[in-house]
Amino acid sequence: MKKLIGKLTALSAVMLFACLLLPATAQAAEPQTEIVGGHTVTLIQTAVVTNVQTNVRSGPDTSWQVIGELPGGQAVNVCGQADTGWYQVVYGNGIGYVSNKLVTQIPVDEATLAELAAQSAWVKQNAAQQAAIAAGQQEAAALAQQQAQAAALAQQQAEAALAQQQAQAAAQAAALAAPASGNVIFVGDSRTGQMGNAVGGSAAYPGVAFVACYGGGNAWLSTAKAKADIDQYVTPGSIIIINYGVNDLAKHNEYIATINKYNQDWRSKGATVYFATVGPVGENEYGKRNWAVEYFNDQLSNRLDGSIGRIPLYQYLVMSGYTATADGLHYAPETYGRMFQYLMQSVGK
Repeated sequence: MKKLIGKLTALSAVMLFACLLLPATAQAAEPQTEIVGGHTVTLIQTAVVTNVQTNVRSGPDTSWQVIGELPGGQAVNVCGQADTGWYQVVYGNGIGYVSNKLVTQIPVDEATLAELAAQSAWVKQNAAQQAAIAAGQQEAAALAQQQAQAAALAQQQAEAALAQQQAQAAAQAAALAAPASGNVIFVGDSRTGQMGNAVGGSAAYPGVAFVACYGGGNAWLSTAKAKADIDQYVTPGSIIIINYGVNDLAKHNEYIATINKYNQDWRSKGATVYFATVGPVGENEYGKRNWAVEYFNDQLSNRLDGSIGRIPLYQYLVMSGYTATADGLHYAPETYGRMFQYLMQSVGK
């Protein structure tokens, strides 16, 4: 996606001169349309650039919720135009709408137009799949409602027992050895857990902790339980490295809010926080693409608090090479080993 946005930005810079190069547009027999919130959206494929900072909304007028914003001068993939005049655009891994009065159409060549169309189709297909999954989950939840109370009670009892066991284990561990000042704490998902396993974990590197939830995105990170799991290692001088994989790439706003909030607390305790950009993916069947990884990294790198350090792990792995496992989402032990050494060196360890 970053490559595609770069191409659009370059085109927008020369838009005054490119009009003569515009390809002829074939006569469309019947424009395709779709209905969004009572509005008719005609499907088109073009590109625009924002004139000023522009809100992105969930529907085609100002009554719809703001879901994000685009800076001035941002090139945008347009895949439809509503009867209100607003443009339907690709925004992250989903679809949003921007006012046609705040943008200017830019010329694109046939090759770029084809790339834009492919991206639009993928995003819409992904959004439809997510909507279908959500509908299925809603239906399943309704069918299971009669059993919910009994299941919730059993879960509460199990969680209480587990919490008691974990508290006892944590107390024993704290009694044996409190973390030393200047320790390094890695926080993330399965990539962090597998990296720890690849290098031998805390046993091989005393003073280094690996706090990981396999498959856990911001829904885990934002919980009090996750914060407590991390905080048990935080002392004055601690270094905390946020090292996530490709879970919840579309939820960059939620990650930013959570990490910025935690950063304030950790800094008050004398710790330093770093964000390691998410590493690249290989070929996979889960719809994870590197343009989405790059967009996520750009959002966090540009919008996290300035007191949070940035470690360009994505660029390091792309330049030095990496070996992905069969699922395309994780790495071979050798790659994890180099990744660990690079992250430690990046914070002076």
